[in-house]
Amino acid sequence: MFHDISADMQQVMRALEEQTARDQRSLRQVPVDVGRCLSLLAMSAPRGAFLELGSSGGYSALWLSLAARARGVTLTTVDLDEEKVALARENISRAGAAGTVQVVHGDALDYAARFEQIAFCFSDIEPPERNAAVYEKVVPRLAPGGWLVIDNVTSPRIQTDLLSRAQNDTRVDCVLLPFPKGDLVCRKC
Repeated sequence: MFHDISADMQQVMRALEEQTARDQRSLRQVPVDVGRCLSLLAMSAPRGAFLELGSSGGYSALWLSLAARARGVTLTTVDLDEEKVALARENISRAGAAGTVQVVHGDALDYAARFEQIAFCFSDIEPPERNAAVYEKVVPRLAPGGWLVIDNVTSPRIQTDLLSRAQNDTRVDCVLLPFPKGDLVCRKC
């Protein structure tokens, strides 16, 4: 999967990585290792919908598109910011992933409620405090064996309630990965 990334996609990924290195606040993209991890987790997901909440510039969607393409599914990525939706669409198109990724303008929480069998969901929304609501909306909709990954759970506004909720929720097994701002990885039992 990683060895077959097209030249066009590599070029778009590099440009987004360079922009993030210059100005982390402009796009707030995940690091390369997080993108690779997301793609590997998505490859192991059961049958069902692939969903990303918070598109930003489309970088994590490009990583997830690798798994979506290999699995024969479409990734739906949702963002509330119209400028980021336009940027994500442009980057996904330039990378040649438009056939695998649908970019939608809308509220992530409202959009998540449209799916019943979610195989994989990555949430990277702003502000991070909304992730508790994402958790409550997505976990009941996860297919058995489905994944929910929430980024920024240990950012400056630490979300101890969310972490405690996930660790004590018998519907999921979870782990907190020490990526830059913490990624909560949950698998539906």
